[in-house]
Amino acid sequence: MSKILRATVLGGVLLVAGPSGEVSAQPKELPAQIVTIGATAEIYRKGATAWTPAALRENVGEGDGVRTQVGGRVTLKTASGQALRLGSRSQMAFLPPEGGPDGGPTLVRMDSGWLWVAVTPGSPVTEQFEIRAGPAVITVRGSGVGLRRNSDGSLLVQVHHGTATCAGPDKQWERSLTGPQELLVPATGPPAQPRALTVDPVETTWVKWNTDQDNAGGFGGKKAKEP
Repeated sequence: MSKILRATVLGGVLLVAGPSGEVSAQPKELPAQIVTIGATAEIYRKGATAWTPAALRENVGEGDGVRTQVGGRVTLKTASGQALRLGSRSQMAFLPPEGGPDGGPTLVRMDSGWLWVAVTPGSPVTEQFEIRAGPAVITVRGSGVGLRRNSDGSLLVQVHHGTATCAGPDKQWERSLTGPQELLVPATGPPAQPRALTVDPVETTWVKWNTDQDNAGGFGGKKAKEP
């Protein structure tokens, strides 16, 4: 039995017993912390009745939401250092976990705008993200992935580096993407196959900022070229 890994959950912390019998705590990914903030950003606390101004180093946990106004940007980092970056006029929220005793990816609901998801290559499942964004569910592994909710209800998934899986909300279809690729998911029905990634000129600055952040932060990818 000494070679069997045993796990139990106590007080929201995963305790893993190794071969020696020593128990080590695996911290939860949430709450995440706001590590950069620009212009106007707000937080909606679970159970609250109104949005309030967000502040640097503020924690955001399960059931909490974050949104930006025109020109706003926010970067959140989880306990293991994985990053979520919201662009201008964007909104997201952290959902309660649904994994078993071994845990699962951090669940995020993307409501509108732009969201960039950065995960360190080789990260375990518990440090990855599952993004629920309208017509699709995106599992982000070791990647730099940009998401855009469009006004017609469609979703653009762009894998700039690394890999991601995109599936229908009920798993009725699934597509695997390897950077640099993108997938346009219509509001209803399955998407076509992934295609070569393109960058809208309007989003060049946003993409460059994120890819430079990924490169500097150890998430992978290459330093973006000057526009």
